[in-house]
Amino acid sequence: MPKSAIRIPIGRPDIGRKEIEAVLETMKSNWVTQGEKVEQFENAFAQYCGAKHGVAVNNGTAALHTALAALGIKQGDEVITTPLSCVATTNPIIYMNAKPVFVDVEDTTLNINISLIEKKITPKTKAIIPVHLFGHPVDCDPLMEIAEKHDIQIVEDCAQSHGAKYKGKKVGVFGHVSCFSFYADKPMTTVEGGIVLTDDEELAEKMRLLRSFGMSKREKFFHPVLGYNYKMTDINAAIGLVQLRKLEGYIKRKRHNISYLRRQLDHIRITLPKELEYAFNVYYVCSILTEKGNEKIVQRLEHQGIETRPLLSFIPEQPPYLKYRTNLKELNVARNAHKNGFYISNSPKLTEKELDYVVSSLTKATADASR
Repeated sequence: MPKSAIRIPIGRPDIGRKEIEAVLETMKSNWVTQGEKVEQFENAFAQYCGAKHGVAVNNGTAALHTALAALGIKQGDEVITTPLSCVATTNPIIYMNAKPVFVDVEDTTLNINISLIEKKITPKTKAIIPVHLFGHPVDCDPLMEIAEKHDIQIVEDCAQSHGAKYKGKKVGVFGHVSCFSFYADKPMTTVEGGIVLTDDEELAEKMRLLRSFGMSKREKFFHPVLGYNYKMTDINAAIGLVQLRKLEGYIKRKRHNISYLRRQLDHIRITLPKELEYAFNVYYVCSILTEKGNEKIVQRLEHQGIETRPLLSFIPEQPPYLKYRTNLKELNVARNAHKNGFYISNSPKLTEKELDYVVSSLTKATADASR
């Protein structure tokens, strides 16, 4: 049987005339590296989320690395995080020569299970990195209570959750710092880019120093600290300013897509993304959990032209992280979700015809897999 002529890729960024015009305007200005546009974008995005300061960088991994460095995470420290995420969540911990400590996830949201965190806290625990996975907020109130009780820093990983809300308040303002990615498939994009948000002015200044080689503002080519080259360009920021104005529309469309799929697929035995009472989910992608292995369903969807991805990475089981000797039996929910789950596109550009095609293909694929 030939493959379908229809193609629904995971990522379909909405780069249009306004983004192109913004790039051209910036290029004609003869200032294309970090400059005025970056500052405008930092201020606009921080204001959108409700934070006081934004420090733009060149990607989401750099945002997390810069945040951990500014917080003083060092060799021998421990940082608690989720085992089910992009490895970009864990890698900056290791860049700081600290140890990642993995805590299992909830079976409803696949976010880190807050009730299990305190069991993993030791005198070496200096930070927790919760991930608002796939756009659903972590339960922030009990998390912040744990942080205050044990004097631990919270670094929110908001890479997939632009505009998501916890009890009516946007994510990105609950932790001591928060980190966003603006990669091409994220809820909004700068093509490549990231940002760190904080209400702490001193911390923001330290991160600005770190992202630019550690170079003093007052004295060119004097470096009081070891820094990085993590600057965002004005070209990326110009795109981001346009995308930010579109973000609420993107979120509205993404929520519509999932609502539509829920109604049309309530007859088949798969689990679509949830939204708990405290949450406003922005549904970064359409995550799908099956009752058994998903191999047959994934193969059928791919054959039908619907691109799929695993539920990111089950990080502790991959070669670079084995040395941390994580007890995988304590991470069964995350491990099973990774085994039995996958995701497909939830682009705001999906048409109703494409959504109907997804419904038809998923219905047939799950029926075939159950035979």
